[in-house]
Amino acid sequence: MPEYDLIIRNGSIVDGTGAPARAGDIGVTGDRIEAVGDVLGTAKREIDARGLAVAPGFIDVHSHDDAAVIRDPRVDFKIMQGVTTDIAGNCGAGVAPANDDFRLFYERGFAPILGETELPWSTTAEYFAAVDAAHPACNVAAYVPQGVVRYNVLGQRKGPPDDAEMAQMQALLEEAMQAGAIGMSTGLVYVPGTYAQTPELIECAKTVAKYGGIYTSHIRNESTGVLGAVAEAIEIGERSGCPVQISHHKSAGAPAYGLTKQSLPFLAAARARGIDVTVDVYPYVASSSGLAAMFRTGREEAFAATPAIIASVKYNHEKYEGRYMSDIASEMDLPIGDAIRKLLHDEENSPSVIMFIMDEDDVRRVVVDDHSMIGSDGLPSGGKPHPRLYGTMARVLEKYVREEGVLTLEEAVRKMTSLPARKHLLKDRGVLQPGAFADIVVFNPETIADIATYTDPRQYPTGIEHVIVNGAVTVDGGRQTDARAGRMLRRA
Repeated sequence: MPEYDLIIRNGSIVDGTGAPARAGDIGVTGDRIEAVGDVLGTAKREIDARGLAVAPGFIDVHSHDDAAVIRDPRVDFKIMQGVTTDIAGNCGAGVAPANDDFRLFYERGFAPILGETELPWSTTAEYFAAVDAAHPACNVAAYVPQGVVRYNVLGQRKGPPDDAEMAQMQALLEEAMQAGAIGMSTGLVYVPGTYAQTPELIECAKTVAKYGGIYTSHIRNESTGVLGAVAEAIEIGERSGCPVQISHHKSAGAPAYGLTKQSLPFLAAARARGIDVTVDVYPYVASSSGLAAMFRTGREEAFAATPAIIASVKYNHEKYEGRYMSDIASEMDLPIGDAIRKLLHDEENSPSVIMFIMDEDDVRRVVVDDHSMIGSDGLPSGGKPHPRLYGTMARVLEKYVREEGVLTLEEAVRKMTSLPARKHLLKDRGVLQPGAFADIVVFNPETIADIATYTDPRQYPTGIEHVIVNGAVTVDGGRQTDARAGRMLRRA
C-alpha cells in the first residue's frame, strides 16, 4: 500500500473548479498532491477533516506585500486567513527595479502603502532572489510596477518620454519579464503613474505582451469617470495584446453609486468581442491608501463629507491611529483641510487613511460577478490597517456565502483559487487534483468569520483550522507553525 507524507481524511473537498463539493481524502507526497478521493495507504501525518471543507490554498490576487514578505516572512496576516499565494507589485507601486533616485523616493512615495524597507537590490531578478532567500511562509508572484519603472527613468517629471527614455523603460520591463514577472501594473491616480498617458502605456504593455504577461490597472478614475477609465484599460490591452485585469473594481463616492450596473456589462461586452478582461474586488465599503495621495487627488469638501480614519503614522501621532479625521480636526481646532495639511507636514506625508466611499450594493454586485476574483488590497504598513489585511477571504465566505447566500461555497472558492491561478499564469496551483502543488486550506464553513475591525484590525479570522503550503503544514489546529515553505513563483 502506498505511503504518503500527509493524508487529509474525511473532508468535504471543494476542489477550486466550481464543481460540487464531494466527500473524500487528499494524499500528499513532498510538495504535490498525489491522490484525491478514496485514498488508501498510510501517511507520516494524518489530519481528520470531518465536518470541514478542504479547498486549494487561497490566492490573494491583489496584495501590497512586496516588502512585507522580506521584512516579516511569516506573513501571519495572510497565512492565518488561508492565503497560500500572494500576488504583489500592484497599483504601479513596488520595490523593484531600484536605482538611487527611486530609493530616495520610496520613503515618501510608497512606504506609506508598502511599509518601511531597505532596497538593497537594483533589478527585478535581484528582488525575486531576495524573496527566495527570505523563505516566506506563503508563495509570492509579482507584477513589475509601471510607476516604479517610470520613476527609475523619468523621476517625477510630467509629460511623455522621448524615444531614448521609452527604450530605457522597455529595457527595465524586459528584464523584469525575463526574471519571471507575471505582467505590468499601473496606478494611474498615483505619482508618477498619473503622468503616463495612454500611448505610453500601450508601448510599455507591448513589451509585456511579448512574454504573455498581463496588464493590470488601478484605473485613472474610480468615481464618476469610471466608465472612461475602464475603457482606457481595455484599449491598452487590446492595442498591446495583453490580457487585462481591473484592480479593486468599484464606483467610489456617492455621485458614482450604482455605476457598476453599467461597468460590468461594459466589461462583458469587451469579453464578447474577444478581450480577456477580468476584475478583482475586496469585500468592504471602505478603501485605504496613503493620505497624501488621496488628499492630492480629492477635494477638501469630499474629506469633510466622507468618514475617514487614520490608519497609520510614522512618527509622533500614534494617538490618531484608528480615529476619524473629523475628530482629529476638531481636537486640533482646525478646518479639516488644514488639519490634514498639518498632519501630512508633521508626519512627512507618511499617514495612511481608510475612507468609506463605496455602496454595499456595488460591492456585492462586483463580488458575485462571474469574472471577478478576490483580492485584499491590504496595506501592511503598520498602525491600525484596514481589516481587509487580515480578514478578506473569511469575510467573503462568511458574508456572501453563509449569511447572504449570493454565492455558493464552490463559486466563492473558485474566485479565490482556480480563477486567479489561471489568469495569473500560476501553473499547477488553485486546484485540488493529482499533480498540483499541495497548497491547501482546511476550514469550517459554519464558523469561518472575519473578526478584524477598523479599530482593532489585527485579529485572525475564526474557522481556519489547517493551512498547507507546498506540502508543509503551516497552520496546524488554528495556530501558525514555524514552517516557511513559500516560494517566489516565476511566470509559467
